[in-house]
Amino acid sequence: METLAMIIWEVIRKFGVFIIFLGILVTVHEWGHFITAKRLGVDVERFSFGFGPKLFSRMHRGTEFVICLFPLGGYVKMAGDERDQCQGKPGEFFSKPVGYRALIVVNGPLINFLLAYVALVIVFLLGYPDLSTNIHEVINGKPAQMAGLRSGDEVVAVNRVPVYGWSELQKAIAGSQGDQIVLRVNRANEMVDVPIVPEMVVRQNLLGQEEKVRGVGISPYGNVIGEVEKDSPADKAGIKKGDKIISIDGATVLGWTSLATAIMESKSDTIEIVLERENQMIHQSVAPKTEKVKNRDKSLKELRTIGIGPVQDLDSYRFGLGSSLVRGFQKFIEFTALTYKAIFLMIVGNVSAKESVAGPIGIFNIVDAAAQMGLNHFLLILAVISANLAIVNLFPIVPLDGGHLLIMAMEKIRGGMLPRRIEETFARIGFSLIILLTVFVFYVDFARMGWIDQMFNFAYQIKQLF
Repeated sequence: METLAMIIWEVIRKFGVFIIFLGILVTVHEWGHFITAKRLGVDVERFSFGFGPKLFSRMHRGTEFVICLFPLGGYVKMAGDERDQCQGKPGEFFSKPVGYRALIVVNGPLINFLLAYVALVIVFLLGYPDLSTNIHEVINGKPAQMAGLRSGDEVVAVNRVPVYGWSELQKAIAGSQGDQIVLRVNRANEMVDVPIVPEMVVRQNLLGQEEKVRGVGISPYGNVIGEVEKDSPADKAGIKKGDKIISIDGATVLGWTSLATAIMESKSDTIEIVLERENQMIHQSVAPKTEKVKNRDKSLKELRTIGIGPVQDLDSYRFGLGSSLVRGFQKFIEFTALTYKAIFLMIVGNVSAKESVAGPIGIFNIVDAAAQMGLNHFLLILAVISANLAIVNLFPIVPLDGGHLLIMAMEKIRGGMLPRRIEETFARIGFSLIILLTVFVFYVDFARMGWIDQMFNFAYQIKQLF
């Protein structure tokens, strides 16, 4: 009974967090439309969070505020916001000049952008989460090893400029100038300056693209397992979270880079792993699985994996108000630019939409994981998704805000409203695209969870019966 109660509580907690998350995003977005409409003299009949049957309703100053059963969105219903219903009264939406109407529409996404920035400022005040600058692996034969860096060193500055988090460390090294850089490290509470000559390396960026950047051969990941995928080869072999990999097929493992390389380059059906668990050495035989992935040139390559991930040495970096305002804006610009770049690369086919898009189920899992890690993680995800919501809403597709702005721009150019037939055509095309996009993101979510494969397997088994 206790177990059932815990399961029920966990489900309630997860959905509660998700509804709060959606409530913030939707309410802020719709408030942008609402407050602008009120300030410009447009009567607002209803402010709704969610769709479907009403759960709560209250009238306040001529507006009905509603909470509905299904919390996946919301809307603001303004007087005369449909051309056929507009009677020309002063408080109606379509009675206002096109500039006023455009301002009402655009302020929804703009408030989402503002929310993203404010959330990021608060994150920096609370502590921006990132991998720490502790070095957990110095890769053999690389500049860091030749310069004398050691596992356990903590990098505090690059060329005398302080770095906060592994992301900043990587950027500082990649963007450095000159043949030599100097890393200042904290080694056993003693500051040591280590001059290093970087080399050009190929690594994947946040969008999964390979790029050539300067590197020195250090990694934030050691050889301790932080996660084991359910039903993976490692799981079936009895490998557990917290195990420390000592060697693979007799080759000593110093960190995650050498560990992954040893697994990928293995040839036999099974690999022999020596691991340390509670001060005991354990020998395990594991049969890696082979996955086919696409290279940038669309060719397929095989990867051997066993379904494990490294421990993540996370830290939080707190700043004062002034620095938080600046860093929050810089991070906001970075996230926004990255999103636009990802959209462009998906359109031209350089990035897989299946691997880059998350639907409601995917976002649900992301939000739940972030909430469990702390308020700063929750707010960071809120900032990212709020900015993404603003960007998507500005797509020139009816019924999105960007679609309405496109029609208003055409109206302004031609000096009058578009013929009703043309507006209806835009609406039909837009709704069709939205439906296709909705189906696609749900398909991506189902595929990631393995439900699509399970459905195909079930269908195949049914077919075999006949």
